[in-house]
Amino acid sequence: MVSGKVCDLRGCPDSAVLAGMQWAAAEKKAAVVNLSLGGPDGPDADPLEEAVDTLSKKYGTLFVTAAGNDGRAGTVSSPGSADAALTVGAVDRSDALADFSSEGPRIGDGAVKPDITAPGVDIVAARATGTAMGSTVDDFYTAESGTSARPAPAAPPHPPGCSPPVPTRWPCPPGARHR
Repeated sequence: MVSGKVCDLRGCPDSAVLAGMQWAAAEKKAAVVNLSLGGPDGPDADPLEEAVDTLSKKYGTLFVTAAGNDGRAGTVSSPGSADAALTVGAVDRSDALADFSSEGPRIGDGAVKPDITAPGVDIVAARATGTAMGSTVDDFYTAESGTSARPAPAAPPHPPGCSPPVPTRWPCPPGARHR
């Protein structure tokens, strides 16, 4: 497992995201890359979508991406709108689509996106000392909801654990398996 950081306090510049994707796929030979980020999509392929499709084909890397947090039809973010991306929307504890989770269809051709949903509402996770993001649970944990560029992306980290070659003791839903 490797970890890369492409965003800073001002956002996630495309140039940094593209460099990180290339680094993970080509240099680190990552089988699965989690991209808990996204931006506006348009009817034509943008550089991030093109990179997901190209790197997936060339290196066999699965890019698991956030659907976005816009909560309306036709708002799946880029690079989650790429053909090769495994795009993740968010559901609540009742398995209902979260009100903030972006929905398809994809802009331009009406393709089905997101590809899968995962828990994304009030997810409890470890927090760094001295931080105040999300809803503080206690000194060590916080709760947050989302699929992408929120302080604690909640949904996209779940499906990569179901993607070979990641070993698992429990079967994963068929939609989460490596494409």
